[in-house]
Amino acid sequence: MTLDPRTLFFSMWLTVSLTIVALLVGVGWTRAGRGLRAWTVALLLQSLGWALLMVSYQGWPRELATLGAASLVGSVSAMVVAAQHYLGGSVSRVWVWGPPLLSGMVHWWVFEHFAARIVVINLTLGLQMALLGALLLRSGSGSAGRSRWRWLAAAGLLASAPLVLARAALVIWAPADYPSFESPHWLNVVGLMVNGACLGIGTLAFLMAHRDEAEAQLARLATQDPLTGLLNRRALMEQGERLVQLARRHGAPLTVMMFDIDHFKRINDERGHPVGDRVIAHFAAALHSTLREGDVLGRYGGEEFVAVLYDGGLDTAASVDARLRAWLGETQGALGFPVNFSAGAAGLGAEGGSLEAVIARADEALYRAKQGGRGRLVLSDGR
Repeated sequence: MTLDPRTLFFSMWLTVSLTIVALLVGVGWTRAGRGLRAWTVALLLQSLGWALLMVSYQGWPRELATLGAASLVGSVSAMVVAAQHYLGGSVSRVWVWGPPLLSGMVHWWVFEHFAARIVVINLTLGLQMALLGALLLRSGSGSAGRSRWRWLAAAGLLASAPLVLARAALVIWAPADYPSFESPHWLNVVGLMVNGACLGIGTLAFLMAHRDEAEAQLARLATQDPLTGLLNRRALMEQGERLVQLARRHGAPLTVMMFDIDHFKRINDERGHPVGDRVIAHFAAALHSTLREGDVLGRYGGEEFVAVLYDGGLDTAASVDARLRAWLGETQGALGFPVNFSAGAAGLGAEGGSLEAVIARADEALYRAKQGGRGRLVLSDGR
């Protein structure tokens, strides 16, 4: 059976175009997220590129061929944007816009020389694919399940890259064997078949990456307070209880601190709820900056926060309180007005008890701090 390159061109263009429609209908542009949107743009540029190349070989103006070639190079640039989004890296605009613009200009300049323009585009595409494939293989972290999309995407790119580079080499060393872009040479045929298959593999890979990102976001929403980024109450209790059990097992001290922003209702009433949200976020940042690594911190509710200090007694709580007040004093310019707080602290004690019981004693100490005039720390032993 002889495979016609023109038929393969059209088949690949149709498959890519239908894949775009499926992504837009099945996932949606706004719900896709930046990474999957970038991959969709890559497919759009692939579709545009192949369409322009097909019509340009029917005698249409050569500008269409140059635009089509630049679109193919631009599609790989869009793949770089998609990959870097999921890898968590930054994207250089030079490496995104440079290859399509530069290769397009050179393609136009050498257009009358068939071999030169084929080399320019295929060499650029091949190197882009190889570099992106290598980036995917060496980047990223996490569980094996979260890495599967990288291996899948890299496999597709690294399968296509040698065939694309081989086309450039064939034109240089055996131009008679490659008389035109639509030549039925086996390298053309195999390259088109592999490229079409790898675009499908790439779509599957980036759908997997999109799913992993969505699952990670759901996990964050389940454990983090959206305003402060700290643990929410449920996650705070779970992680704090683990520290309590660890302290019991090793006989280590453990202290719970409870914080309440002073006159928070007045701030909301006089300055508005948006300012109140800024105060909560600022106070959360202050707590995060002053606590030790390994301590558990979360938003308990409203303007109340709880910290579980492992391997720390009431003296540690007093040190945390002092550092926090100093931090707030040094950064009050960020809000334009001073923010103060009351705090209570309670230790686990030799008799043990649950985290809830220790929090209850810290809450009692906090109540005494408020009753005593606010802006102070009260320890559960009466100090």
